[in-house]
Amino acid sequence: MERRKFLGVFPIAAGSALLMHPGQVAAQSEQNSGIWTNVKAHGAVGDGATDDTAAIYAAISALQQNNDYRGGILYFPAGQYKCSSSLSFVAYSEGDVHNIIVRGDGPQCTVIDFTSAGSAAPGITFDAGAQFGIEDLMINGAPGNGVVIGNGNSVGSSSYCSFFSLKNLRVQNCGGNGFFLINAYMGTVSDCWSASNGDIGFLFAGYHTSIDVNRCYASSNTGIGWSLNGMTYSSFTACGSDKNVWGYAMTNMVGVAFNACGAESNQCEGWLLQTSTSSISGLPPQVNDIHGVTFTSCSSYFNSQKGANAFGSHIAALAQDGRPIQFKISGNTSFCNPGSSVSMVLNGSAGAITVYDELSYFDGTWVTSGSVTRKTF
Repeated sequence: MERRKFLGVFPIAAGSALLMHPGQVAAQSEQNSGIWTNVKAHGAVGDGATDDTAAIYAAISALQQNNDYRGGILYFPAGQYKCSSSLSFVAYSEGDVHNIIVRGDGPQCTVIDFTSAGSAAPGITFDAGAQFGIEDLMINGAPGNGVVIGNGNSVGSSSYCSFFSLKNLRVQNCGGNGFFLINAYMGTVSDCWSASNGDIGFLFAGYHTSIDVNRCYASSNTGIGWSLNGMTYSSFTACGSDKNVWGYAMTNMVGVAFNACGAESNQCEGWLLQTSTSSISGLPPQVNDIHGVTFTSCSSYFNSQKGANAFGSHIAALAQDGRPIQFKISGNTSFCNPGSSVSMVLNGSAGAITVYDELSYFDGTWVTSGSVTRKTF
């Protein structure tokens, strides 16, 4: 009698479903499992040459039914999928629910290529709604923005996206912004890379709450690495921004934490904090200006690449129209680009700036003007 039977160990035959990716099981057993929908089961080829747009939309239609039981996982097995138009996801009109996850086999394995799409066409878009995500794939060459969350939303509107996840994505070589989020809350963005896009790496426009961003990277974008506006009770952890115009540029931020984030070799400063009356249009008054923003164990290296001392290496703050800026740095480090000697540039000539500084190290000077208060601990 074989002892392995008593131990609960049984041989598994090659090709067994237990050894296969769940999406492969779904494709092998039936074309639509009700949970996983494989785009290849609807005719997509994924060879990098065939236009797979119609087949992908057939798969989307199987999930995107306008009823309470819609949704599931739209699975792209390893391959390069050529799309001649945007892939747009629309929420169920009665409940504003998407309930759809777009998933691949990893950014180096699953590529959705939009280089043949029409002028200014975005890559993947989700309109206002809840419960959705994009995971484990690459978006390449969209003529417009790469990923749009809140497509059709506008600042000051009541349309929002919520309870979404963007995970393990690479968005590159797009004509517009890599990631564009408009009016969002309760969202997670993790392990995403926005590289070599024609504008901003990550753009948050409108009003945002409860956004959790982890281990995300903006590099070599034509515009700002991270452009952040209208955000409160949100956090950024272990994020990076290299070789952009500014590393991070922000306004209208209240109660936002940056933890162990970095900025390297950007054209201007690592972080730009700016307030003005013109930037508050459409936002609730509770999020206007900059208050309670913290930088803990954040670092900058060799910024101000445009020229020696043309910008500070670490942070610049510009208060305008009498609108204040208040932030705290704790355990920050900053190393200037060779030939430069300025770490911080704080201009409080048109609004008060208050900085709380605890145990930070800078190898350059602080340049201040106007109403600037520095409190050290």
